[in-house]
Amino acid sequence: MYISHSGYTMHIHDTHFDPQLTLIDSAQVFQWNYADGTFSACFNGRHVQLTMEKDGFLLHNVDKSEISFWRNYFDLDTDYEAIASACIEPLARHAMQLLPGLRVLNQPPWETTVSFILSANNNVSRIRQLVGRMIDICGVDGRFPSPEEIVAAGEDALRAMGCGYRAPYLIRTSQMILDGFPLERLREMPYDEAHAYLLTLHGVGDKVADCIQLFSMGHREAFPVDVWVERLMRNWFIPEAYSKKEIRDSASRLFGKNAGIIQQSLFHCARLGLIPLEDHQ
Repeated sequence: MYISHSGYTMHIHDTHFDPQLTLIDSAQVFQWNYADGTFSACFNGRHVQLTMEKDGFLLHNVDKSEISFWRNYFDLDTDYEAIASACIEPLARHAMQLLPGLRVLNQPPWETTVSFILSANNNVSRIRQLVGRMIDICGVDGRFPSPEEIVAAGEDALRAMGCGYRAPYLIRTSQMILDGFPLERLREMPYDEAHAYLLTLHGVGDKVADCIQLFSMGHREAFPVDVWVERLMRNWFIPEAYSKKEIRDSASRLFGKNAGIIQQSLFHCARLGLIPLEDHQ
């Protein structure tokens, strides 16, 4: 993989990347949209477009100074083929090999926190709608709303746009950020310490905390457990009636420091029917 930049276009060469799966279908990010061959989103007040090329992909409307941000955002320096090859569990290795273009993003922590508070008891399509409405109503020029803007909007406005019972969680969590909650600094903390901090935010339980850590803080050992992953793990890897916490702890033993990256492939292969949820016994 190498990167070139010309004008306001960044060209990422020689890399496996599936934008439909990663940016639209993966349930790890909800700000990107797709139309007429172009994926688009707004970052730092600038509308960015992504198009595919034969040898990689292009990012349009990107300044040269932002190359490091995007390199990290798309996790371009991680060797996913090496992670798959090193995995000792055949099914997990197979899942990664089935989805070579799936990458785990490094998103801004605030956007990820809000998105996954909204994810509770919701499907991907509904979460995307809610995130889109929040950006349209509370943000400015397509930018994701800040904690100040969410607090200023108020609980009634959030409920009116469809946030429901999550509205007060968003208000209280936004206020905690404004009062000094160290969200950005959690990237630098060990996983367990950062996890404990996140659980103090309103609307954040174990699964949401793991999603925030995995998709925005570089804690690749974080292992979100939803119904798909729970069922697959119980049937293939840990047949005992473990709790979700024990499933997460077992994932560290089974998959190592990149358990979260492997989880994404297992999760999507299960959702797409590419691997059976029941074991072969």
